[in-house]
Amino acid sequence: MKINLANIKNNRVIRHIYYFMKSIVYRRALREKAKKTLRNFCLDFNNRDDLNKTLADMLRMYALFGYSFDEYLLFHFAEKTMKQRRSFVADWEHLGYTCAMNKSENDELFDNKWKTYQTFRSYFHRDVQICNGIEDMSLFYQFLKKHENIVIKPMDGTCGRGVKIINIESQDILTEQSKCEQLYKQLLKESNGRFIMEEFIIQSEETRKFHPASVNTVRVTTIRIGEKVHITNCFFRIGQHGKHVDNGGSGGIICAVEAESGSIFAAADEYGNKFKIQPDTGEQIIGYIIPRWGEAKNLVTELAKVVPDNHYTGWDLALTKRGWILVEANRRGQFLWQIPSQIGFRDEINHYLKQLGLKY
Repeated sequence: MKINLANIKNNRVIRHIYYFMKSIVYRRALREKAKKTLRNFCLDFNNRDDLNKTLADMLRMYALFGYSFDEYLLFHFAEKTMKQRRSFVADWEHLGYTCAMNKSENDELFDNKWKTYQTFRSYFHRDVQICNGIEDMSLFYQFLKKHENIVIKPMDGTCGRGVKIINIESQDILTEQSKCEQLYKQLLKESNGRFIMEEFIIQSEETRKFHPASVNTVRVTTIRIGEKVHITNCFFRIGQHGKHVDNGGSGGIICAVEAESGSIFAAADEYGNKFKIQPDTGEQIIGYIIPRWGEAKNLVTELAKVVPDNHYTGWDLALTKRGWILVEANRRGQFLWQIPSQIGFRDEINHYLKQLGLKY
């Protein structure tokens, strides 16, 4: 009998015991970590009593429910009742929820970027190639010759980590074979011997205007129940400060999108900052309606039916002149919509789970 380690790791009882015991054994270290988190969020206290009360509350929410210190501040728990707090899903819990709704046999279709491309090839609308080792150097060279800009992605990278954009002309790579070989070997070394290269996405001016340096994408979450596809937990991501990725974990702005209309009603980053405009470009965020939103919803409804055993997926889409295209598919997409919206996702996700006849 095969043991599913993911199910053991995400077991509620085990995780609650883990956080509770850790809060006792490492209480002093955790208290210092909580203080550091407060400093990172630039929070000051008028007196020591207020500071101690806040630290005690942060530690209590960690011990009892596993909310991280960042989450305590991002979800504004100091201003919320216990009932309101418990409506939010902690990051560790989202793994349990998503694993419960998806078949483990399909994990590699989403975790391996090359298999993701092969599964959803017709929705990418761009050239994609895998490089598996030194023997694929000729593939790399031919790909460079075809495209002015390419994107390099680690096979199993997340949150935009390890993503590189290579401008062929500016680096003058094709004029000298030694330069091309040197770059290829460097990329192999940085990505443990294999990586994905993609034709650079040219986004529409409608999304580019918010932050030209990054491809600003939409995350649309689908939950499939029978033949019905529910769309929820949508957000638009905007890069900041000239970075070429828009992920929240890399400093991007998370913009909560109303699923029915496509209108942005709240925006924040993972450092506790709220936004009405994009600070680098001055573009208005709040109230902006995502262009061709109906087409985006139609696309994810179609995508959700490709792997029918998986009920939950977070689809990353980019808008181009030709319409919406698939950037990535995430079987364990985080519930980041909770941060800007300040609306907990627990009741809604439990409702879907009940409809599916599943438990977590």
